[in-house]
Amino acid sequence: MILFGCIALIAGCGSMGLWLAHRIRRRPEELRECLVALTLLDTEIVWGATPLPEAFCVLKERTDIPWQGFFSELEKRLERGEPAGEAWNNEISQQSSRFCLKQEDWRVIRDIGKGLGRSDSQEQHKQLELVLRQLSMLKDQVGIWSEKQAKMWSYLGFLCGIAGVLILI
Repeated sequence: MILFGCIALIAGCGSMGLWLAHRIRRRPEELRECLVALTLLDTEIVWGATPLPEAFCVLKERTDIPWQGFFSELEKRLERGEPAGEAWNNEISQQSSRFCLKQEDWRVIRDIGKGLGRSDSQEQHKQLELVLRQLSMLKDQVGIWSEKQAKMWSYLGFLCGIAGVLILI
């Protein structure tokens, strides 16, 4: 019985560490997907002269989960007549928990909403280019950091389980 408890404690702590490591590894992937989506949005706005609801429809079809749901909800909000900047910020507030991104990532992404739908396509292009550069730099920094952190949490989970067993015995 004690052996079963020890194995359960180690497995539980280890799986918690692996879960945290997975969430840390998802952050650079989600930033990369965001960069791709924003590049598509820029193309739709500048070269396609596509209205925002239609642009978000295109993005929803070309992105993966969780960005797919984000752009789907944005499309619905704009079709209901909500201003683009307000819809962008509200959707970030509602859906940020579905992502593995940190607040510093959301601060950069939130900047897009300030000029979205308020100015001409060239001004929106400039703003999107600025945010794309910021996100690209952030993604590079996060890539190195996340791999180190993910390894640490993977090992730490199992080590905490082993330490817990040693303390209880």
